[in-house]
Amino acid sequence: MPKKYFLAVGVLIVLLILGFVFKSSFLSRKSVPTHTPTLGFAEQLPSEKHPKVSLDFSSDGHYVTVNITSIHSDQLEYNLIYDATVKKDRIQTGVNASAKLNGKNEYSYRQLLGSESSGKFTYHANIQNAVMELTLRDSANRSIFTATYPFTVTPGSSANLAVSQ
Repeated sequence: MPKKYFLAVGVLIVLLILGFVFKSSFLSRKSVPTHTPTLGFAEQLPSEKHPKVSLDFSSDGHYVTVNITSIHSDQLEYNLIYDATVKKDRIQTGVNASAKLNGKNEYSYRQLLGSESSGKFTYHANIQNAVMELTLRDSANRSIFTATYPFTVTPGSSANLAVSQ
């Protein structure tokens, strides 16, 4: 008789567990909506609010001062991409920067056309096929303006950039 008792208790426990699982899985299912925040689409800047971009090259061509004015955004980022000779090898390379503008509508930064490590400088030489990719972002980090500007490195000169068509 003890075996039948344990068997009956075991079956009863299994039935209770299955009943609980069934009830909680199927009968008590309530649809709870989940809210996923969406940032939506960012409105792009109209042409009258596009930034003005200029580059001022140092006399040796090792540095460029990136000047951007008429900025209508919270942050910017840019890449200067080009073909260059680096340590006798011809490669596609470049430099980049980003900044939070904190209410400013102008940006200026002296950028090394090369790299620096532990006080040793490697300058990019014979720069060709150069473009600047500029992106402006709003406070939610959404892109509101993107443009590509071709340029030529001419030591000691300045260049006002226009968007490539």
